[in-house]
Amino acid sequence: MDNIMISFDGVSKTYGHNPAIRNISFSIGKGEMSFLTGPSGAGKSTLLKLIYLAERPDSGTIFLDGMETEMVKESQVPWVRRKIGIVFQDFKLLPRTVFDNVALTLRIRWMHEDDVKPVVHETLKLVGLRHKADSYPAALSGGEQQRVVIARAIVGEPSVLLADEPTGNLDPDTAAGVMRVFREINARGTTILVATHNRELLKSTGNFIFRLDGGSLTEEMFQ
Repeated sequence: MDNIMISFDGVSKTYGHNPAIRNISFSIGKGEMSFLTGPSGAGKSTLLKLIYLAERPDSGTIFLDGMETEMVKESQVPWVRRKIGIVFQDFKLLPRTVFDNVALTLRIRWMHEDDVKPVVHETLKLVGLRHKADSYPAALSGGEQQRVVIARAIVGEPSVLLADEPTGNLDPDTAAGVMRVFREINARGTTILVATHNRELLKSTGNFIFRLDGGSLTEEMFQ
């Protein structure tokens, strides 16, 4: 398990009488970038929620960086989530400056304000938005807003980055730009799992792809 960042072993999750995830087993190594694909309703979002402890499995075992998530108490969840950056499809940006949106992650960890500024500016530089630090989300394009979300997710240097349909609302060129940012982040050692139904993103990626359908893992392949 030393080289495995995420591991599912026989994991199932049901909402009422509707199974969302059925007996899923797979693993993702540290520093890998992988994709999770499948049609809407296939269980992709549920699988991500299980990783970041927004949901708990009904059966099976999940390991995150060698830690069994079922052993994590609710009071410990916020600390575990410090290992995880999350990029949502709906941006969830605050009506504050780009700088403040990204800095929020550090401020809630009580980082000294003198230390916050250089870290935020370096992160914005990584996603190509250093010049937009004083702008407000409403003045940004969809692609720029998504890059703010990515910056907010990675500013705390998480071990894992999860992205749920991160290009769903973007045009193809903007989506390609967002994926280039992910690859640069991955090159720095962050483990990344991207959930998407966009087949164009999956062409010739050189990454591992997991396919879900009806809550079951139907295919694993390199692309």
